[in-house]
Amino acid sequence: MARAPRSTKTEPTKSSLLTALEFCSCVSDKLGASYETHIGLRNHWAIAFNGIVAAGSPIVEDIYAHPHNLLLIEALSKCDDVFSLTQLDNGRLSIKSGKFKAVVPCLDPALMQDALPDPLLAPITNKFRDAVAAVGVLANEDAQHVLMASVLMNGASVISTNRVMLLEYWHGLDLPFNIPLPKEFVTALVKCKKNLTGFGFSRSSATFYFEDGCWLRTQLYSDEWPDVSRILNREANLWNIDPQFFKALESVAPFSDDGNVYSDTNLLMSHADHGIGAEFECNGIPKGFIYPIKQLMIMKPYVRKIDYMANGVADSSYCLVFQGDSLRGMISGRQR
Repeated sequence: MARAPRSTKTEPTKSSLLTALEFCSCVSDKLGASYETHIGLRNHWAIAFNGIVAAGSPIVEDIYAHPHNLLLIEALSKCDDVFSLTQLDNGRLSIKSGKFKAVVPCLDPALMQDALPDPLLAPITNKFRDAVAAVGVLANEDAQHVLMASVLMNGASVISTNRVMLLEYWHGLDLPFNIPLPKEFVTALVKCKKNLTGFGFSRSSATFYFEDGCWLRTQLYSDEWPDVSRILNREANLWNIDPQFFKALESVAPFSDDGNVYSDTNLLMSHADHGIGAEFECNGIPKGFIYPIKQLMIMKPYVRKIDYMANGVADSSYCLVFQGDSLRGMISGRQR
């Protein structure tokens, strides 16, 4: 007896408008000020701007409205391939598809902030996003100083710090120097998987373009970074890292009470004293350092060469210095 043909489940096709709104949702919230929750639809563009980061996507629909973005996304996600949009008045947008109907609130255009992209100035590739993703883990959106709240564009590299660890990643692109990118923008850029193609900037903003015409723009800090080249270019006695280092680190980490790892000669320890917690033998480890485990784990995908106790910035201080294929950095330490 012949088997019945296996049924195939097909996913519904997204409308181009829904795709555009979802891209712009990286700067939209469900609750908040009107500019944080609503999106502008006009001149065949969808543009959202939360006061720091703006996102824009071309749309086919010829519509002039400023609806609540996440509610409109919810409505369109419930529609079939065929749906209709009707602007009832300045305050309402009607969506109909089959037996489904929804009304989405809209804002008076006068209450929305305008956001336009900077002119395209230079080509760019996904190497830039890879670099930003690598160092951006150190930046903190809630930090009070630009140094810790941003990723610095530094020509062919990007730099970030949390005052304990400092990272620099080379992407090799010909880009401007001394442009601090806010952490909020860094988060949006890293989440976007579209291919990067272009870059533009002005005194107060920077814009990154994607191959499908979409763009992300960020406001820039008026404050500048201090010169960190002296820290990054310090002298160090670099050696190949022991292949067992991270196995050792991961083995003792669960036993640490304070989040730090300690050392004795050729030994990583979870505590300052022997006979407490865990220890793991590892070649090349010098005696006497204390480093935060969380910061050490950040360098795991990149590190090739390492100096566990290089000279620090201040007298009698020291730090861990490391290098990888495209990344280098340092971690401030404490002596036992």
